[in-house]
Amino acid sequence: MTIQAFSSVEKIIKAYLEHKDRSIQFGKKRMDAEKEYNKLLTKYNGESKNYSLQQADSIYKAYMDMISFGQESAKAEKIFLEAEHKLREVGEILFEASITAEIPVTPSINGQAPVTRRVTVAYENGLVIVK
Repeated sequence: MTIQAFSSVEKIIKAYLEHKDRSIQFGKKRMDAEKEYNKLLTKYNGESKNYSLQQADSIYKAYMDMISFGQESAKAEKIFLEAEHKLREVGEILFEASITAEIPVTPSINGQAPVTRRVTVAYENGLVIVK
C-alpha cells in the first residue's frame, strides 16, 4: 500500500490519535451500557417476566445504546488500525527514524490558536509507538 499524494503524515498521526481515543471512549460507553442493560434485566426480571411499558423502554434503550456504542467503537478501531498501518509504512520510508510533531487536537475558534498535542512517533522492530 502506498501513501496517496493528498495525504500527509500529520493527517495520519491525527487520525491515529483521534480514532484510538474514540475507540477507547466508545468501548467504555458500550461496556457501561451493557452493565446498565444487565442491571435493568436483573432489577425488572421476576418470575412472571412481565414488564411495564416504561421498564421495557428502559431495557430497550440500554440495549440499543450498547449496540450503537459497539458499532462506533468498531468503526473507530478500523480507522485507527488503518492509520497505524500507514504510520508503519511511513516508518519504513524513513528507515524507522522517529518523528516529533505538534498535532492540533482542536480547531482554531474565534481567532484563538488551536490546542496542540506534542507527539513523538517512534518505530521499533516494525511496531509504531506514539507517545
